[in-house]
Amino acid sequence: MSADARWAIAALDQGSSRSRAVLFDPKGKPLARADAPLKTDSPRPGWFEHDPDEILRGVRAALRKVLREAQRLGRAPIALGIANQRSTFLCWDRKSGQALSPAISWQDRRAHDQLARYAGPDFIGKTGLPLTPYYSATKLAGLLAHLKKKKRSTRDLVCGTVNAFLIWHLTKGKVHRTDPTNAARMLLYNLDRGDWDDDLLAHFDIPRAILPEVAPTQSAFGTAVIDGHSIPITCSIGDQQASLAGLGGFQTGTANVNYGTGGFFLVNTGPKRCAVPGLLSGIAWSTERETTYLVEGTVNGIGPLFGWLRDLGLIRSEREIDAACAKSRERIFFLPALIGLGAPHWDNRMQTALFGLTAACRKEDLVRGAVEGIAFLMADIDRAIRAAGTLPLRKIIASGGGSQIKHLLQIQSDLFGKPIRATHDPESTVRGAAFLAGEAAGGADRAAFRFSPLKETFSPKIKKTERDTLYRRWEKALALTQTWR
Repeated sequence: MSADARWAIAALDQGSSRSRAVLFDPKGKPLARADAPLKTDSPRPGWFEHDPDEILRGVRAALRKVLREAQRLGRAPIALGIANQRSTFLCWDRKSGQALSPAISWQDRRAHDQLARYAGPDFIGKTGLPLTPYYSATKLAGLLAHLKKKKRSTRDLVCGTVNAFLIWHLTKGKVHRTDPTNAARMLLYNLDRGDWDDDLLAHFDIPRAILPEVAPTQSAFGTAVIDGHSIPITCSIGDQQASLAGLGGFQTGTANVNYGTGGFFLVNTGPKRCAVPGLLSGIAWSTERETTYLVEGTVNGIGPLFGWLRDLGLIRSEREIDAACAKSRERIFFLPALIGLGAPHWDNRMQTALFGLTAACRKEDLVRGAVEGIAFLMADIDRAIRAAGTLPLRKIIASGGGSQIKHLLQIQSDLFGKPIRATHDPESTVRGAAFLAGEAAGGADRAAFRFSPLKETFSPKIKKTERDTLYRRWEKALALTQTWR
């Protein structure tokens, strides 16, 4: 089906701090935008939650606005793509749709003390994930046990990641469905079988009946109804995978370093599932005919780190970070572990630490140290990939809010010893969801669609000897921190 100039594609990016809807034409030109903020609550230390009603209100308000603009422009939306924060999940009543829990964030660590009781299965082999409190299974098991203890009926309870909740409500309760990119973040999905794993469900005492059906990323997820407008939902995908697609990262070996609320290093591995020690394996996207896989490393808590710098009065906004780094004269080694360490370390007990402080240090040095700490953690992921020796990186593209920080991308390139191309496109995630939805509906194709443009290239400015010296000092700081409990 050739694209009609009167068509439009709607896409949604439901994230940790906001919900964004964008209307695109079939070639990827944005026609309308709308945002709705989302608050994160922390009722206890280590707990992070969202209000499900606030999520739903924000999503509906943003979609309503862009659909009204589509009507004004005489455009006919042919598809809706949904991208969402992964691993965040919630439970709701099948009959009423009322939420029975907060949306428990991927950042939430409330299940940390329960990990030992769930050890045993080959989580990495089956799900591509290690056993950590960030993924849904341990927290869902705890929530179900809590509801049972309170004698609350769970007969009509259903659950899922945020996309499943949105699909259920947007289709007026007709569809309870998710896709593999989100299912795979629950620590319950068998990547090789392409379905929920019965042994893991029994291990966590989670009934299969409460979980959504899993359908390919590009497939039918029902019809969304917003203010009388009906739009087929033809794509559901995790936000990081959507960003990779929005960058046009369809070639094997293309990597996306995304600096957002969390940090993510994704590499497209094509039709083959690859294993890299210390990193995650997962699914980039899928159709009825084929599945594209990825390898992923995570850096926890970039957004919370910048928020912490603001709370301390070291910066007023992220826009001041580059200026602070330029004024810095003393290099300190800053291990940012406000919510533990992700790949390849997977240490939930690690604490933030600073090395090399002197009387000459100023606040600018602390800011620079925090920024460079992010880059060193990404470099740990890069080195794990290189050590495996099976996954060549053909191109590295930086995205996300943190990619606006030039010092971060320059030190990142220095530590990688490779060029990094930056997009500076705040809409790569929603763009990816739009393209995949439009392609599934026959209204977009890869040759004509405008993916996120690459605006700037950062190339290494230091020699290998200096890079190796810096990295040895980083490793020493990391080893010393690991001895502190």
